[in-house]
Amino acid sequence: MLSSKTMARLCFLLAILHLSSCASTRQPTRHSAPLLPGMTAKDEKKPKISNEPSTEEADHDDEGDSKEGNRPEAGTAEVTHFEEPAVVPGADDDDEDIEIRPKKSRHLSSTIPHQFNEKVANWIQYFSQRDRERFQVFLDRGEPYREAVENILEENKVPADLYYLGLIESGFNFRAKSRVKAVGVWQFMKPTGKMYGLEVDSYIDERRDPIRATEAAAKYLRDLYREFNSWYLAMAAYNAGPGRIRSCIRKAGTDDFWELVERRKLPSETMDYIPKYLAARYIGENPELFAFYINEEKKYPDVELVKVPSPVLFESVERSVGMPNGTLSFVNPHYLKNHTHPGRKTDEIWVPEKFVPAVNRQVNSLASMKIVVRPERSSAVREGSGKITVYIVKKGDTLKTIAKKRGLSVAYLSRVNGLGMKTKLVPGQTLKLSATSYKQKKTHPRKMQRRKKR
Repeated sequence: MLSSKTMARLCFLLAILHLSSCASTRQPTRHSAPLLPGMTAKDEKKPKISNEPSTEEADHDDEGDSKEGNRPEAGTAEVTHFEEPAVVPGADDDDEDIEIRPKKSRHLSSTIPHQFNEKVANWIQYFSQRDRERFQVFLDRGEPYREAVENILEENKVPADLYYLGLIESGFNFRAKSRVKAVGVWQFMKPTGKMYGLEVDSYIDERRDPIRATEAAAKYLRDLYREFNSWYLAMAAYNAGPGRIRSCIRKAGTDDFWELVERRKLPSETMDYIPKYLAARYIGENPELFAFYINEEKKYPDVELVKVPSPVLFESVERSVGMPNGTLSFVNPHYLKNHTHPGRKTDEIWVPEKFVPAVNRQVNSLASMKIVVRPERSSAVREGSGKITVYIVKKGDTLKTIAKKRGLSVAYLSRVNGLGMKTKLVPGQTLKLSATSYKQKKTHPRKMQRRKKR
């Protein structure tokens, strides 16, 4: 139970927030177009604040830090977003680093409970007042990808509201790189990214791919939920590492997140991580209360994977079909050199749906545009990515058993193969395990909810 003093403070904060939003006569900043991936605001240094939500460094954390535990290195470029502090492994932590041990008996909840307390109120006040310009930039950067991200999360049977986890992780900067070398919107470390099927080398880093990285984040978060049976603890483990959260629960003798916070049994950054998420989610669901502007006209295009000769410059592909310059870099931010992978004779890239026929018609001419790329020593260049992208159906297999075996949801497996949820499979049949196209829903439920509010 909250004390009367705390309740009074909460009421006071709510009153101030409500009055300030209602009384504000300043028009919200309107951005005619969202910033492209990798672009940042002119001043994105986090202001030093006092008596604001705690962002002090944790004096201990797990062998995994928020993303498996590499310590910061001198000279590492820091990401300009809501940074999580560097951490030091604890002596009593588990030996495992990124091992996930989901409990199969757990029921997967599709909702994250709303929680309002003093910490959440403080972060709402911070985002909506002290840091509002930068938060507006993050809303602008994320909005074009919002439907795509939410749809992918839902297809993988995790709450669509986890979209806001990407918002507080990186501000939807696809080139974000933390001090411990976590990369992309979902801030994956390399080992975890590879464990969830993301390819990383000198030419390609799928931690930056809005589709593949979101699929991986959904699978990772789903595994964390199945282990901890709480979305708050799953998100805490995403931030601090599952080993650290196991250790905290074991030492405290409780698996209630808010009790762990009250008793200060978690790293300080993790105790703020969930309130930050809840605050960002509350503002994002009610932008009009805080005079934030949401541009719903811009969105990530429907895309398909198209096979092209390799290596070839993106610019050559765009010029050959009359595609606007920069389009392929925008939908393929995971390619690091603005050309396809030199370790393959052919490569598959995302192409906006309306240009797919034109690119397919130009395949032969693109073969004459192949470039010579000198392999980098740090990259193990080889033909093919080595990723298992198909599954050959065996006797007795069903969509459910295959999905479970491959860590997918039945809905996702059905969609990428164009099958019904109860389709009977035939031995020898080939199933795709990764999406080769992405088309957004014509009517997005959250857009409809916002329109009803108006």
